Amino acid sequence: MARMNAGNGIIELLRAEGVEYTFGLVGLTTNSIVTEMYDRSDIKFVDTRHEEGAAFMAYGYTKATGRPAACITTSGPGTINLITGMSLAYKGRAPVVVISGDTARDFVGRDGTQAFDLVSLFKPITNWATQVNKSERIPEAFRNAFRVALTPPQGPVFVNIPRDLMDDLEVDWDIQPPDSYRAVNTRTPGDAEAVRRAADLLANAERPLLLAGGGVIESGATDGAVRLAELLDMALVPSYGHHDAVPNSHPLYVGPPGGRGSGEASQAIHRADVVLALGCRLNQQTTGWNNSIIAPGTTIVQVDYDPQQIGRNFPVTAGIVGDAGAVAGQLLDELTSRFPEGRSNPAWRGEVQGLASARRERLRAEHAISADPMMPQQVYPELDRVLPQDSMVTIDAGVAPGLSYDRLSFELPRTMFNYSDQGGLGMGYCVGLGTKLGRPDRPAVSIQGDGGFLYTSGEINTAVRWNIPLVSIVLNNSCHGAEKAQQMRNYDERYIGVDLQNPRFDKLAEVYGARGYYVERASDIGEAVSDALAQGRPCVIEIPVAEYFPLPAPAPGS
Repeated sequence: MARMNAGNGIIELLRAEGVEYTFGLVGLTTNSIVTEMYDRSDIKFVDTRHEEGAAFMAYGYTKATGRPAACITTSGPGTINLITGMSLAYKGRAPVVVISGDTARDFVGRDGTQAFDLVSLFKPITNWATQVNKSERIPEAFRNAFRVALTPPQGPVFVNIPRDLMDDLEVDWDIQPPDSYRAVNTRTPGDAEAVRRAADLLANAERPLLLAGGGVIESGATDGAVRLAELLDMALVPSYGHHDAVPNSHPLYVGPPGGRGSGEASQAIHRADVVLALGCRLNQQTTGWNNSIIAPGTTIVQVDYDPQQIGRNFPVTAGIVGDAGAVAGQLLDELTSRFPEGRSNPAWRGEVQGLASARRERLRAEHAISADPMMPQQVYPELDRVLPQDSMVTIDAGVAPGLSYDRLSFELPRTMFNYSDQGGLGMGYCVGLGTKLGRPDRPAVSIQGDGGFLYTSGEINTAVRWNIPLVSIVLNNSCHGAEKAQQMRNYDERYIGVDLQNPRFDKLAEVYGARGYYVERASDIGEAVSDALAQGRPCVIEIPVAEYFPLPAPAPGS
C-alpha cells in the first residue's frame, strides 16, 4: 500500500501491466495524469494532433506487439474524437484502454460545459465501459479494465474518471501484479471429445482445407497450422485480412479469399469437403455469408476462443471453444498418432497446387501492364520485390490500396495490418506509426490512397516530432475511386463529391520536416522505397496512378 496522488497512481497501474506508450492530447481534466510521465523513459505520452490518430496509433501498437496500450483524453469532444479509432479496436479485438478525464461530478446532470454521457457513447464499441465514482476505486476499475481487455475475446475498454476524483487528492493505492487479478495465460485447450470428433472428420476428408484466422496470429499458432496442413495435405488459405497467419510461400498456400483477394482461393474453399476454420470467425469478407464460397453440405470444424462465434455464420459439424494454438496442438497429437508419417493425398495436393499456380500466372501477366500514369497493379510487384520479409505493412481502406491484398506476400505473423472489417478511411498512416513504435526493429510501411491519406496527414507532424521512421506510400488518383466508379456505372456519370484537388504529398511531407519522394515510373519504385527505408526518418512516397484501372472479377460471394 502506497499513498500517492491519483495521477501517479494511474501511471503505476499502467506500468504494472507493462504499458510503455500512452497516446492522446493534453487537457485540463487529465493534466494530473500526463504530468506524472514528465521526464520518464519507462512510460511515455505520445501527443498526437488529433485524438483519432491517438486511437489508431494505439491499435497499431497492440496489433504489432500483442501487448496493451492506452489512450488518455480530456472531457467532451476530446474523448468523443476517439470513437472512430475505438470502433477499429473493437472490430479488430485490440486491447486498447481508454482513460477519459471528465467534468467534475458537481456539474453532472446540469448540461455543463463539455458534459456528455460518455459511458453510453462508448458502450457499443468497447468490451466494457464504466465511470469511477470514488478515488479509492480507481485501482479496482483499472484491474477490471485490463482483465476484460486482455481476456479473450480481447477488445477495448473505457474508464471515465471525473476531474474532482483526480485533482489534488492523495489516497492509498494497492498496486498488484497482474496475475493476482486476471488470468495471465488464456491459452485454453479445447474439449477432448470435441477434438477427437474433429480429428475423425479431418482424417476422413478427401479435400481438406485449413482456413487460418486472426486467432492463429493472436495465439502464435502459425507453426501449428502449417504442421497440420502438411500432415494431411490440406490447402492453406488465410481468412480475409489475416494473410500473415501462414507463410504465403508455402507450397500448399493458395491465396487470400474475398472480393479483393484471390478467386483461386475462393475456388479452393468451394471445392473442399472439410474446412478447418482455425481461430476464424468465418466473416463476411471471407465467405460472403452464402454458399457461393463455402459450398452447401461442406463439413466445417470451427475453432474459436469466443463461444458466441461457433456456428454463428455457418452450421458446424464440430465446434471447439479454445485457443487456436492449444487446439492445433491437440489436433496434431491426435492425428499424428494415427498418421505418424502423415497422410499423403496426391490428387487433392495436385489440385491445390494447380490453383496456386493459376493465381501466380494471373498475377505474373500483370507485369506486362504499361500505362501513363501507371496502374496500381504496376506498383505491387515492385514493392513485393524490395520490401524485407519482416516488413510491417498497413493497408488503408480504398480500391487502389485494396489491390495489395492479392498482390503482396506475407511470410511472418504480425506483418499485415488493415481496417479489420471496420472499413473506415484514414486509419493506414496512424496505424502504421503505432506498429513502428511497437516493433522498432522491423521496417514499417503504410499504403493508402490520396483520399485516405488526407484524413490523418496532420500526424506527419507527430511522426517527425517523435522520429517514427514510417515509410508512407500514397497512391494518388485524385478521386475517391470506388465511389466515382459507382457514380459512373450506376448514376449516369453524375459526379459529386468524388473528385479531389490534392497538394503534392511529397512537398507536404517536406513542409512537416519529413522526407518526400515523387515517383512517376514503376521502374523507380523499388529504388525509392529502399532509399526511404534506409533514411531512418519519416518518409512519404507519392505515386500518381490512373483514375480508372481494370479490376479483377469479383470473387464468388463478394
